[in-house]
Amino acid sequence: MREPASESRPGARALRAYLVALMAGLLLQGAGSLLFRADPDLAGTAPYLVRGLLGIDPAHAWLHVGWGAAALAALLVARGAGFAVGLALSFGVFYTALGVWGVIAHHPLGLELDAFENGFHLVAGPLTLLLGTLAAAGRRHRRVAHA
Repeated sequence: MREPASESRPGARALRAYLVALMAGLLLQGAGSLLFRADPDLAGTAPYLVRGLLGIDPAHAWLHVGWGAAALAALLVARGAGFAVGLALSFGVFYTALGVWGVIAHHPLGLELDAFENGFHLVAGPLTLLLGTLAAAGRRHRRVAHA
């Protein structure tokens, strides 16, 4: 099956690859956190770095699993560059807002968001928002140039 013309552009492929990697990482991190929390002995004996990466609270882990699974499934179905741009913008806004909220309020929505989690959200959110914005601008520029 051929890719849509908009999907064959390097920028669209790069955005899609970034989103697949990010969402797969979220899914794996969330699932790992749920498994990590299921074994109390593991949490007590694991190295500090592992506890930091996999020690998030279950509600936050489910947030990662939900975003990761839903976005990966949608990326498999929706092949156009427009969908990837929309996903990047939506994710970027959500995670940036979550990062800001986590800095302003202690454990917003009952999520245990501390410095490490807020730092991740404040890097991943704006970076994804920037990449989505650049991809949207590139698509708009190409449409105007072809008109």
